[in-house]
Amino acid sequence: MLLNYFKTNFRNLFKHKGYSLINISGLAIGMAACLLILLYVHDELSYDNYNEDADRIYRIAFSGHWGGRDFNVCAAPAPMAKVILETYPEIEEAVRFRDQGSFIVQYGDNATKESRIVFTDASFFNIFTVPLLKGDPQTALKEPNTLVLSRKTAQKYFGEENPIGKTLRLDNRTDYKVAGVFEEIPENSHFHYDILLSMESLSDSKNQIWLSMNYPTYIRLHEGTDYKTLEVKFEELIEKYVNPQMTAFMGTSVEEYAEQGEMLTEYFLQPLKSIHLHSNLLGELEPNSDTKYVLIFSAIAFFIIIIAAINFMNLSTACSAGRAKEVGIRKILGSFRKQLVGQFLTESMVLSVISMILALFLVRFTLIPFNKLSSKTLGMTDLSQISMIFIVFVVTIITGFLAGSYPAFFISAFRSVNVLKSSLRTGVKAGWFRNGLVVFQFTASIILIIGTFIVTDQLHFIRNKKLGYDKEQVLILNDTYLLGRQTEAFKNEMLAYPEIVSGTVTNYLPVTPSSRDNSGVFPDGVRDSQRASPMQNWIVDHDYIETMGMNIVEGRDFSREYSTDVDAAIINQAMAKQFGWDRPLEHKVGRVMGLQEGLKLHRVIGVVEDFHYETLRENIGPLVMYLGRSTGSISFRVKTEDMAKTIGLLEKKWKKFLPNAPFSYAFMDERFGAMYQSEQRVGKIFALFAVLAVFIGCLGLFGLAAFMAERRTKEIGIRKVLGATAPGIIRLLMQEFMVLVVIANVIAWPVAYFVMRRWLTDFAYRISIGAWIFVLAGVSTLFIAALTVIYQAARAAFMNPVDSLRFE
Repeated sequence: MLLNYFKTNFRNLFKHKGYSLINISGLAIGMAACLLILLYVHDELSYDNYNEDADRIYRIAFSGHWGGRDFNVCAAPAPMAKVILETYPEIEEAVRFRDQGSFIVQYGDNATKESRIVFTDASFFNIFTVPLLKGDPQTALKEPNTLVLSRKTAQKYFGEENPIGKTLRLDNRTDYKVAGVFEEIPENSHFHYDILLSMESLSDSKNQIWLSMNYPTYIRLHEGTDYKTLEVKFEELIEKYVNPQMTAFMGTSVEEYAEQGEMLTEYFLQPLKSIHLHSNLLGELEPNSDTKYVLIFSAIAFFIIIIAAINFMNLSTACSAGRAKEVGIRKILGSFRKQLVGQFLTESMVLSVISMILALFLVRFTLIPFNKLSSKTLGMTDLSQISMIFIVFVVTIITGFLAGSYPAFFISAFRSVNVLKSSLRTGVKAGWFRNGLVVFQFTASIILIIGTFIVTDQLHFIRNKKLGYDKEQVLILNDTYLLGRQTEAFKNEMLAYPEIVSGTVTNYLPVTPSSRDNSGVFPDGVRDSQRASPMQNWIVDHDYIETMGMNIVEGRDFSREYSTDVDAAIINQAMAKQFGWDRPLEHKVGRVMGLQEGLKLHRVIGVVEDFHYETLRENIGPLVMYLGRSTGSISFRVKTEDMAKTIGLLEKKWKKFLPNAPFSYAFMDERFGAMYQSEQRVGKIFALFAVLAVFIGCLGLFGLAAFMAERRTKEIGIRKVLGATAPGIIRLLMQEFMVLVVIANVIAWPVAYFVMRRWLTDFAYRISIGAWIFVLAGVSTLFIAALTVIYQAARAAFMNPVDSLRFE
């Protein structure tokens, strides 16, 4: 029986080559797109699963409310790890990280900038499943001035030599001994480091300050421990350690602030496996993803595979008249309906298997560009995992069943008497279900098109919004702390070149990555619980405002003519508004200098126009600038048409001052663009799969139009004999499909509006969704559908009526 099914199936495939090609190519492209998305989703959901104890590992985070502002930090105080290990028996291990930026690492004459470098405790290898290839995991990071290298980093510095015991110099100041080599941290980890420095090397790691959240801290719990119960116990730490220090810092009891709702603090735990998709706190080790994108891409995969399956359904039901006599004869000869259903489902399964084989080849050749688009490192080996093999199998079976189910039950239900009398009704008017499927196809495609337009429009808005500073033609020179006391001399020598307009020495920049300091500020130095607030405290120099292209809206800039400016401050408009200062130049700022030092008063000399120093997802917060020394980078505003020459001048000067240090620079506008990489990626993926969805839908529409034109050949001949014109016949054939596309637009518009409005709520500054977006999407789909159908309609309309009337 099965052999007979397969023979019949392949006979029909070759009999209707055109329709078979459309079915197979549509299914193959749809399956390939679905597999690519599922590979992406599978990778996103697998983050941190490589850790053997992933279900028992948690990260400590801190949540606070102070001065009317909420802040959530994915870090803990330096002393917390030791205290909780001694206090709570539920905790097996704890490990801290302390990221202090990049280092220049030197071995012999080879000096390299390493940015994936961090201080960590010796317990790192006890908590995370990162194999130590050389060295002892129990002792590798216990001693001061020791480090461990990743396998590739060890090869970079030492080749095939054994690195254990050798010395690397950091920032041309401190020597570190290599104590181990570890395997590369997997790509699907929420952090990646190439060099781990012993925490014992960092004197700050032994401080007892509970108000400074600088140490991302992870713990592993004993099996069976409820982490929510442990979270409740952490309230004891607030009472015992945090509140006393806060009282000393504020000069009044914490209870007073708490009663007024001005100060609420708590520690909470984040499950390790939830961090990548569910965490977006201050101080994230790396940019995380978002669960909403996983849901969106999963929905896109579902829609694309449904669109591909609908092509098969439509063409199979449309061609049902061609199979009707076969069904009638089989029934008269004794075939049961379930046998006919089995035959048609087998045909669809065979098509599905063939399509999946082709889809796997398509995936193989499109993985590289897809990886570039999605910033992933997916490979065909990912498809060989048990879970992905199961997914491929399920997609094949479900697609085959979805594509073949309706045709199987529809065609097998034909009554043999009606079939043999040729009284079976087919065509567009009887194909309401088929029309519904076409509407669904184009509805999904239009939603993707509108989504693409809105994402693109929001990104255009971001690129062109007035930011409060000028990001163009600003060149950022990195690692200038290496210049030490020569920093000003270097800057002044560069300013001698006519291409360099101005320069500022500071690592506090309105783009990331750069320094941030969210510290408490007291208006007029008064410790007022109603008005005190944490805000950005930036250290800049005299030339910062000019170089950044910012505007002073009240007062003046810092000036070298006033020696008293060392005790001055410039605030932004948001800070003046928060403190309710109508005349900000009459006020002072109480700057927190530390628990012991207390406050330092700075008189306000100027107000700078609000500028965006975070992404446009965030509202502009209050910010204050002070004169000081922050030598992490130098930003130069340049005016040149030969940027390569200017960079060459800068590098030559750098080598003069630091001949052995690597030269590293960036452009401010490029750093600004990098802040929106995830949105750019989403926009490109939306566009790609919108095009695929439309293409697959049009493929089916083309086949359907060809069939309908063929079925109405004799009708068209009679109409032409009776005087119908070719344009009139083309209009007649096209209008049925155009009505379906119009209905699809009516359904898609409100759905797309609701979904994309939700997406835009992530941005504090966003576009308004204009009607033009929906009109453009509607006109585009009507135009594409018309182009798809018009060829078949014109072919039928210009056919000789004599040949049309002879057509059977």
